[in-house]
Amino acid sequence: MMGDSDGGGGGDLARADSDGGVAGACAEVPPPAVGTDEARCEVPILLRGGGPGTQFAIAGEWNGWSTTQDKLSGPTIEGQWGTTLRLLPGLYGYKFVEGGTRWFLDGRNSYRKYVGGVENSGLRVADCHRPSLTVNPMWLLMTRSPLSADGKGTFRARIDVKAAVGQPSAICRVSSSLRRPDTHKVVGTAAPPLADDEWNYLPDRSGIEVHLENLVDGKYQLTLSVQVGGRDSLPLVMPFWIQKEPFQIADSPLYMAVTDRFADGDKANNQSVSGVRQAANFQGGDLPGVTAQIEAGYFDRLGVRALWLTPFYRQPDKAYPDQGGTIQVTGYHGYWPTQPREVDPRLGGSDGLHRLVESAHRHGIRVLMDAVLNHVHEEHAYFKDPQKRGWFRTGCLCGTAGCDWTTKRLECLFGRFMPDIDWTVTDASNQFIEDTLYWLEEYNLDGLRIDAVKHVEDLAIHNLGTRIREQFETVGTRHWLIGETAMGWNDGSVADNRENYDTIKRYIGKNALDGQFDFVWYHGVGYRVYAYEDKKFLHDDYWTRASQNEFKGSSMVNYLGSHDTSRFISQATYRDSSGVWAREVASHKWSEQGLPNPPPDDEPYQRLWLGMLRLLTIPGVPLLYYGDEYGEYGGGDPDNRHAMRFDSALQPREQAHKLRMERLLTARRALRGLRGTDDVTALLGEDVYAYARPDFDAKQSALVVLNRLGADTTVAVPIVPELGWKPGMALRDHLGSARYTMSGTMLMISVPARSAAIVAAE
Repeated sequence: MMGDSDGGGGGDLARADSDGGVAGACAEVPPPAVGTDEARCEVPILLRGGGPGTQFAIAGEWNGWSTTQDKLSGPTIEGQWGTTLRLLPGLYGYKFVEGGTRWFLDGRNSYRKYVGGVENSGLRVADCHRPSLTVNPMWLLMTRSPLSADGKGTFRARIDVKAAVGQPSAICRVSSSLRRPDTHKVVGTAAPPLADDEWNYLPDRSGIEVHLENLVDGKYQLTLSVQVGGRDSLPLVMPFWIQKEPFQIADSPLYMAVTDRFADGDKANNQSVSGVRQAANFQGGDLPGVTAQIEAGYFDRLGVRALWLTPFYRQPDKAYPDQGGTIQVTGYHGYWPTQPREVDPRLGGSDGLHRLVESAHRHGIRVLMDAVLNHVHEEHAYFKDPQKRGWFRTGCLCGTAGCDWTTKRLECLFGRFMPDIDWTVTDASNQFIEDTLYWLEEYNLDGLRIDAVKHVEDLAIHNLGTRIREQFETVGTRHWLIGETAMGWNDGSVADNRENYDTIKRYIGKNALDGQFDFVWYHGVGYRVYAYEDKKFLHDDYWTRASQNEFKGSSMVNYLGSHDTSRFISQATYRDSSGVWAREVASHKWSEQGLPNPPPDDEPYQRLWLGMLRLLTIPGVPLLYYGDEYGEYGGGDPDNRHAMRFDSALQPREQAHKLRMERLLTARRALRGLRGTDDVTALLGEDVYAYARPDFDAKQSALVVLNRLGADTTVAVPIVPELGWKPGMALRDHLGSARYTMSGTMLMISVPARSAAIVAAE
């Protein structure tokens, strides 16, 4: 039986009670009084492990941390221990206790809660007295189709209803909304509901079937809620993509732009701060400017399908002193939030962000929000609220005497005007998680780049990750979580960098981050091998494979430069491995003299090209920092944040570099092996380096040969069996015009100076 829409904009889908089954479902049954014993819910507890002579208990806030009140029975034949609690809905801290003395966290539950300054597992008890919705995973698996042959996709799902305790399961009313990539969400209004022919009840009204046809490519967000017995369920959010092929974050470069410096799409929202020098001021770049470039196909030509922009939060309207305390700077960069859920009007406001995300989704581009979870600005609404002042620390300044960035990482302030969020305060933790979930749902975003990960308590990452996985991955659509845990590099061995690796890895996991920025690779390989050339390919191979081994299974972001580093091409221009140039640039960062000039010759562009060839052909997620595609120059912050230049504003060397970057990115897009995880060294020397990027389809495998010499070379490269190539197979270089025929076990390959060949089957 099909549901009849009531035609209203609120998304309610109700139908006449033709079979007499709705009357009982719609009869309002008051829930039990809050806090009463009747309001409690049964909560099963399970612990795996322990021998037959062991005794376990669960101690938590509900039982005064008693080690004897709630004992676990067991073990079962599977080695499990368990009990059932009756608790009021809410969040409780707890630990398991062995033998009355050994307390430990629940390894199967990543959620955490601090109680009295002590970290505990967090038991989240849902309200069993309201209905809930779940997606039937088997039905979804059998019926969902990402794209049909005629260029239109389908989406089918069955949503099951779990009734409130003691209540009938028959649905009285369904509310829905469906956001489509080819429509615009008007601020303050709901998306249209499902049409009559797009859903129906299950025969006993214990669930709903959704069947959407002829869907154009892009991202959708379906939201459903139901009413049973006069009680409303929480909304079930189902984001999903219609696309030609499955997407992994490593399938695309992650393109990062400082929004204020990228493109000015609406001069009406330009608003600089008087008395502040241009390099530290708002310059007019905005979300409409990025949207215009999406629509113009700029990112399509680069093969970019993942976009990371600086934070969207509203920023203060005046300037504040920089870390040196002498220069006034503004929040053009977005890292000084003053409102929890407001897009800065200088960036284009809420409507500007909606339009950007919708445009990106029509082009198959994922948009990652830069989430600031370590601090707020002193003008932030929460910090100004006297009842919320306890959510923040206002202690020592990071990097000052007695306030080391590492030992005081959780409490030190990034600036005197930046209060530090105290994630051990449960109310603060819950609120900042809810605010982040709001951004993801309201703007249909595709994930987060999380700033300053090591400066927040672990629970900030694990609790947020758990909530995102539960709320937005209901139909299997991954929301990518990438962290920034700034670390250095020790010039020694993997063992010498153990702390660096372990610190980065501690935040990666099933309900945490998908990956992080690989600071070890950047410091060990990125500029040392390719900008300075004080290290060569043997060094590169060692540290690249170290990262692959250490971060196996993670989506690590490799990069040659970012908004926090000097521009790579300027490092390649000055080639100062001793660091004198970097220190000089830092000392002149606010002067108009002493900053880097554009490269005077071709060599820095050749070094950038070779670095990009390596970056874009190793496993992982390559970062493109805006302007890298043509070779933007600059020193450290803020000189690394010049205004973006396009087309006729580029010099001939920059135009030539951009053209070959487009060719390289096209090759990466065309060859699945270049985007995969398999990496086999074929030939390793200090000056010539060849490696295979195999795929299960031999025609998608690639062989990369790098030449760091300043002259062309021809080299005999072993054809490793992992490539799957057979004698007689026709091969070609995707960067040049050379063609080869597979014969024997070696291939003579010609490689230009400071360049590469990417050989694959015709």
